[in-house]
Amino acid sequence: MRSTLSLSLCSALLAAAAPLGTAVPTRVPPTASSSSSAAPQGQDLSGATTIRLHRRGSAELTQEDGSIDFGRSLAHLARAHAKYVRGLANFELNTGEAHFLAPSLVDPSLLSSAASSAPVDPPTASQLAKRGDKVFGEGSGRLHGVPPPSAGPVANRRALEKRAVSNPKYIANPKKTAGKTGTVGLTDHDGTLYTGAMSIGTPAKSFVIDFDTGSSDLWVPSSSCNSEACNPHTKYDPSASTSAAIVAGKSLSVTYGDGSSTSGSVYTDTVSIAGLSATKQTFGVATALSSDFANDPYDGLMGMGYQSISTLGAPPLFETLVSQNKVASSKFSFHLADSASELYLGGMNSALFKAGSTKAYPVVSQSYWLLATKANVGGSPVAAVGQFNAIVDTGTSVIVAPTQAARQFWASVPDSGVYGSGYYTYPCASAPDISFSFGSTFGEQWAISPESLNLGKVSSGSDRCVGAIVGADIGINAWILGISFLENVYSTFDQKAHTVSFSDLA
Repeated sequence: MRSTLSLSLCSALLAAAAPLGTAVPTRVPPTASSSSSAAPQGQDLSGATTIRLHRRGSAELTQEDGSIDFGRSLAHLARAHAKYVRGLANFELNTGEAHFLAPSLVDPSLLSSAASSAPVDPPTASQLAKRGDKVFGEGSGRLHGVPPPSAGPVANRRALEKRAVSNPKYIANPKKTAGKTGTVGLTDHDGTLYTGAMSIGTPAKSFVIDFDTGSSDLWVPSSSCNSEACNPHTKYDPSASTSAAIVAGKSLSVTYGDGSSTSGSVYTDTVSIAGLSATKQTFGVATALSSDFANDPYDGLMGMGYQSISTLGAPPLFETLVSQNKVASSKFSFHLADSASELYLGGMNSALFKAGSTKAYPVVSQSYWLLATKANVGGSPVAAVGQFNAIVDTGTSVIVAPTQAARQFWASVPDSGVYGSGYYTYPCASAPDISFSFGSTFGEQWAISPESLNLGKVSSGSDRCVGAIVGADIGINAWILGISFLENVYSTFDQKAHTVSFSDLA
């Protein structure tokens, strides 16, 4: 039996997990809470203001006739691929070490014969810059003082630890939490992307933002961009803000996997979200956008991963809020559903999850929100896949597995079938029982609802549905747990404890 690509060098080190019991309770996600379960826009929740999140309506993966839109699905996967290729390159530039999930470090014996017959060296930093596949180009200052990864091979740990200094600006909050938590309401765009509001500048100007836990940078369009792609969006004008300052020596240049691109300058300014303001926050200002962005409902993007994968060489916004003592805790939480979706900054909104159901799992590496994971079918772990690493990513619409791992996973699903490259089907009338487990004991099973698993029928009127667990090479040796998984749980990310928690929806 062939091994799976998801068994990276690090996951082999994590293999000493406690054996699973014979009777593991399965967490079945309840129906998402109604809009009445959360506070209305602007209402105080222990010092929090509510701003709803929205999904991205222009990029739904299911067509009006109920069938899957493969073109849009492939575009989502292409963007994810480009994002993770950039993130791995940034990690190596920032820390001096290749990330243990980088394809260059995978054991060749885990690769398929087709892949191993033509090994490809990863692109260098200069090659990425020439391709435009690096957010900030040549001459930019790089990050120092990044803590070493908690797992995986390190060629020169001593040298890396010399640079691992704690943030001197971080001060524990001795005051009450009132006024230091905020709820960003999310607008739901057909389950593929969630957006919410943010303001930048003095006086403040509001933007619609895509919140992405799979990256770590913030950017918005520039007022100097007058193309058809820029004009539908709210633009940032540094000359209209008294707190704006340009960052010399840095420029914005991003090329996405589907050919879309962003370029521009770098500024610092006051950035506010849910009533919480960060001063001198570094972000990109796009002076050019490709035509791909013209129909996107969001103006810009806010990364919420670790600083080690940032292309800005500066802390992400939430990390800045923590270091400036603007939030009550180092936690932020997502509730992604058909209604009342939100991003809660500085803790958890108790109205949206069941008390006592929260389970926290340690991250494998302070880069992505990366967890030791197992996949289950019918309540039992899939032995052929084994233990793997999975990234919890609000910026990816589906669940993505390395191609071999996806093949082995779906082979364990009764009455499943292959449909195109990396896609698999199952009977629409009898969706399989699929869940994921995390941590060192894998004691809980977090289930995916039939609605979340279904990307659409193979064709109009068909009785076969396409599964949301897709096999694809997206540039990293890990699974990606996107919205198809996250809309079934209340998820909490803790930048100080370095954990991801899941709770049952209320």
